[in-house]
Amino acid sequence: MTGNTCFVTPAWVEMAFPEDHVLITCARGQPHPPRIRTITLDSKERIGQLVDSYEFDRIVYFSEYLTPHSEQEGELDRLRRVLQANRERPSQLLYLAGPEAVLTPFIGKSVLAQAAEALCRHYAETSRVQIKVLHLPYLYGTDCTGAPVGIAQLLTRPKSGELHFEEQALAPVAALCMEDLSELVLRVFDNWTPEWESLTAPVVFHWNYEQLGEAWKALCPGLTVTYGSDLIREYPPDDGQLRRAYGWFPRYDLLDDLPRFFRQEKQPRRKKWPERLSGFAARHRLLVPVLELLGAWGVSELLVRMTSTQAQFRVVDFRLAFIVLIADVYGLNAGVAAAFLASLSLAAGYWAEGASPLLLFYEPSNWLAFLVYFVVGAVCGYVQLRSAEDLRFAEEEQKLLEERLRFVRQLYQDTLEDKRSFRRQILGRRDSFGKVYAVTKALDAAPAQELPRKIVEVLEDVLENHSAAVYRVDARRHLARRAACSADFAARCPQLLEGTGLGPVLRGIEQDGLWVNRELTPGLPMFGAAVRENGELRALILLHDAAGEQLSLYYQNMFRILCGLAETAMVRAGTKPAAKQEVRV
Repeated sequence: MTGNTCFVTPAWVEMAFPEDHVLITCARGQPHPPRIRTITLDSKERIGQLVDSYEFDRIVYFSEYLTPHSEQEGELDRLRRVLQANRERPSQLLYLAGPEAVLTPFIGKSVLAQAAEALCRHYAETSRVQIKVLHLPYLYGTDCTGAPVGIAQLLTRPKSGELHFEEQALAPVAALCMEDLSELVLRVFDNWTPEWESLTAPVVFHWNYEQLGEAWKALCPGLTVTYGSDLIREYPPDDGQLRRAYGWFPRYDLLDDLPRFFRQEKQPRRKKWPERLSGFAARHRLLVPVLELLGAWGVSELLVRMTSTQAQFRVVDFRLAFIVLIADVYGLNAGVAAAFLASLSLAAGYWAEGASPLLLFYEPSNWLAFLVYFVVGAVCGYVQLRSAEDLRFAEEEQKLLEERLRFVRQLYQDTLEDKRSFRRQILGRRDSFGKVYAVTKALDAAPAQELPRKIVEVLEDVLENHSAAVYRVDARRHLARRAACSADFAARCPQLLEGTGLGPVLRGIEQDGLWVNRELTPGLPMFGAAVRENGELRALILLHDAAGEQLSLYYQNMFRILCGLAETAMVRAGTKPAAKQEVRV
């Protein structure tokens, strides 16, 4: 999911995509939904990297036009990049457009919104992407932090007890709840067709902004609601297309949902003086350096006056120290300003000692101290400015590297998660090659004396049949003695097979390689296979009972494969069934 994803929450994802792996892209500075894989789009190339890495099957693009009075700059370019990145993939893309393209009369935003739909149609006709466009009313709900978004965000931001709408009082309200949208998205993807479609969600609750304002005033006494002069625009009537195609219609009313968005203003707590001081400094960023500059200058002047009569301090220039300190802390401009103040102080000192301004001006040797002050202030300020720029560049580079590292780490974690998921799916299926591999490893690892019991366990697990048994056959093939059987079938499983209970099974195995009781003869097992060693019959693997759905060619082939694996394991282990004690599973 990409675009204007501020509406997306974990609960919404669970309702709209209950069985899918979901990835959400967020703009820089947008809060990330918890418990959902989220990646920040910090560059134009990132969307292409995501598509190449994840190969999305479904894409949902939330338009900026779903939020009233939002910034739509770059909407077409972002949509084009998403479409271009997926043009060679048979992906399903659902573009959730706002109401601007269908509201009448048309305005400038309508042209831009229709251009987005035309762009989607162009890619649907010229690429492999399957695209559908849903024109929706303005959405409302809560974001991942619980704060209202959409129309609800406009309602919960009154200023000084006044709530202002840009629309006129009689303008209709077009609003759709996110819960309704989750159901619609689920049904659209469940009944997806490759054809291009442009659908419009209806507005079934007809309210205007005056009624909305009155309902909000009832919840917030004393609130003043004012209205603007925007053009009154009408939403199209319900064409019934979504109801007929997907059986969907809106169920939630904005006016009924207003109480859950209402938040009583809390009395602000009284801040302590350190908090007030830090807040004042944050609000007046220029005033604080000026005050510190003047304060440091005053301290330096005080030190100069106090130490002017002491010989040991004559070698210490407090004015120069003041310049270096200010320039190193605040940079070039502050360093020059400190040099100017220090020069004024030095000139005042000369005048106090009887030097006239003309003497200071016409005697070049008197300029040296002033020049040194300004040179030191400029050089130290430049060094500080250069260091600050290098530090800022390094921090930005570090942030960029951290974003890239986070992106790569996210890909790595997602790859590991997908690997574990696919491994569980492969090994979890009864008829998968992964399951066959697991069966082979289990049989090879079993000791020779435990192999008949292990064979029964494998048959029970893979075939879901609890009437399995392994019999050892004597050299003359007249008698078969039970070596292991399913515990649930032990009471009904024969201890010995001979005569009419053994002959038909052996003849069927000799003729077809597998015994299948197609005539459903009572007293005979349903399936049977032989275990041979050096061409000699050593054991039988039988399934005494089978359900109706298990009498299929697919089930016979699975039984044949498992018996082949069991035969290989018994031959490799050098199993002697005649020497083994009967075991029940």
